[in-house]
Amino acid sequence: MTKNSNGKTSARAGYHHGDLRRTLVRIAREEIAQSGAHAVSLASLARLAGVSQPAPYRHFADRDALLEAVTTEGFDEFSATLAAAASAGEAGGALKAMALAYVAFGEANVELYRLMFASHVVPKAGSGSALEAAAVGAFNRLREALSATTPADRVDDEAHLVWAQLHGLVMLKADGHIKRPLSQLVEVSSLFNRG
Repeated sequence: MTKNSNGKTSARAGYHHGDLRRTLVRIAREEIAQSGAHAVSLASLARLAGVSQPAPYRHFADRDALLEAVTTEGFDEFSATLAAAASAGEAGGALKAMALAYVAFGEANVELYRLMFASHVVPKAGSGSALEAAAVGAFNRLREALSATTPADRVDDEAHLVWAQLHGLVMLKADGHIKRPLSQLVEVSSLFNRG
């Protein structure tokens, strides 16, 4: 990797044709983290990757397809984070562990989180798409944790309520309305302390 004239990373020196798709997703994530998804274009990614402007189109039909790949990867990581937290949580404490992992992920990945939860990408994903499966998989992690302490006919409603509260906390923090660490709020909330 080399730095270009504006200080951004370029893959030109280390690029191998077999990994352009992965390289584009990685660079897109870096750009999203730094400037938000609105700043990402296939042309700029090609420049940063050190390839011709048409090269990204061999892997992505358009910008939306690239953002869908980034969002899918984000949900896969998010789901794995929630699963790891749930399995590490004490008996009856899986929900609280997941809530803490949820807000930590959101705080650490603000712009990726916005792409995942506050953009058109997920609603536009096709039925049966990898993105839809990844997003539903993340939600199902929460449903699984709640099923241990919630009557079966209430699991979906409770999962939506918990998800909404966590989402609201992450977005309020991201927009500057909450100044303290979200983990402090999760720790004191009765919503996440079920046993």
